[in-house]
Amino acid sequence: MNLHPRDHAGERFNGGWRCVRWTRRLPLFIVVCGLVVTGSLRADALNENSVEYRVKLAFIYSFTKFVEWPSSAYRNSDAPISICIVGNDPFNPDLEDELRTRKVGSHPVEVTRLRLGEAIGKCQIVFIPLTAKHQAASIVKGLTGSSALTVGETEGFAMRGGIINFAVEGNKLHLEINPLAAERAGLKISSKLLNIATVVKER
Repeated sequence: MNLHPRDHAGERFNGGWRCVRWTRRLPLFIVVCGLVVTGSLRADALNENSVEYRVKLAFIYSFTKFVEWPSSAYRNSDAPISICIVGNDPFNPDLEDELRTRKVGSHPVEVTRLRLGEAIGKCQIVFIPLTAKHQAASIVKGLTGSSALTVGETEGFAMRGGIINFAVEGNKLHLEINPLAAERAGLKISSKLLNIATVVKER
């Protein structure tokens, strides 16, 4: 499984990942690959599915470095940046705990698990896993007017109004980004992130 359709950020071997170089995209590579390899790996985290979600959570954290939220998205200058996971949480709890020790600028990182239907208006990042794909459209619609970065992993998510989607083609994992949806949410996405993604248009 690769991390990008053009350049390799990691390669599978013996059930795990080894980091290789991204030429011209080294800063984002360091953020993602560094998080993938830090922390202890429990035995149950070595299967392919867990490694995939370890990489996805690393990307979600890296988005905080390459997306700019308006000041109105926070209660105050020291308020947490909240990563909210809607429905079933597919991520490794140890890695989530490690993220909670980090800061993005003056904002501590907060990882929150929300039940379907629970209020998500105060989240800076909203991850909608595959298990909530049937509710994805209503969740995105319900966030209209907010500054939430919506992230999904369902085919067509970005084309239907989501901002970032994890797309899998064969054994390749890459990003799709909907710049129009980001603009509606008042978010500024770095060109460094756009350059490693496939830009999609809404249907």
